[in-house]
Amino acid sequence: MNTNTEWSRTQKNLLLQCPRAWYMQYGKTNKQSSNHRSLTSQRPWNLMLRAMKETLMDQLEDLHQGKEWSQLLTKHQLYSNLKRRTNISMYDVSNVRLESLLKFAQNRYSRLWRTRILRQLCKNTHSQWYLFDRLEPVDIQGNQLFIAPDMVVRIQNKWHLFRFDMQSSAHSICHEEEANAMAIWAIQHNEFPQNPISFKLHTIAWHQGYWHQKTYQPSEKSVSNCSILLSNDMNAMKSIRTAGNRNPALLPLAQHYRTCQSCAFRTFCPGGKDLAQAKKEQALLELSTKKRLLEA
Repeated sequence: MNTNTEWSRTQKNLLLQCPRAWYMQYGKTNKQSSNHRSLTSQRPWNLMLRAMKETLMDQLEDLHQGKEWSQLLTKHQLYSNLKRRTNISMYDVSNVRLESLLKFAQNRYSRLWRTRILRQLCKNTHSQWYLFDRLEPVDIQGNQLFIAPDMVVRIQNKWHLFRFDMQSSAHSICHEEEANAMAIWAIQHNEFPQNPISFKLHTIAWHQGYWHQKTYQPSEKSVSNCSILLSNDMNAMKSIRTAGNRNPALLPLAQHYRTCQSCAFRTFCPGGKDLAQAKKEQALLELSTKKRLLEA
């Protein structure tokens, strides 16, 4: 793995969607926590998802201490977390829009607490469980990897690692690969076993109107494959950063225009107005650059 590189699922997804947007958001700035860097550029819907996640972790923290929340308190916390985030957003969020987002959040959030593991925790079924901050990276060979689970639960003779995603795409093989990153995180901590077979990996994610739980059994091979993929991702990030520092105008644009529609940089990116035309102009620029290099 390369040194001085960060990895998170947010960064990886943006890199795949638009290398130029990734460079603008993560590659060209000095290192700070990638999860705090662009809060104000998040669109209102994404701010709602972040508010939900913050509320979930706060409620779980209280539940761990034996404190239960009422429906009124839950609604208040959702509103407070959402309002605080929209107040520092670059987007103008009206009261009507705020109330609409709150209703979406309440519906989705209440259904999350009907999932099996959360119902079990409410009934004190498991006595040994812990919460972790996914904004705290683990250092592996000089790289900062944001791969911590949200929660770890001891069930019988296994450690179950849980990650909650407030919104997710359709299930694919990459989801299992990313889930294995939680096993890498656990193996880096002496408090947990060093054998991947000692863990179970769970992702609980909202997709198309439902909460879906996927469970994976990691192995030495799956963890090794995950490490290779993480390394490849960070190699790609390093290459884009190097290329962007030379000439950001030559960085690849978004794959699809829908990525541009929700991009915080679209107002001053050529792809934000006409992605197809911007790609044609970029192709001409690349040819011109190559010609100059050959003539030099």
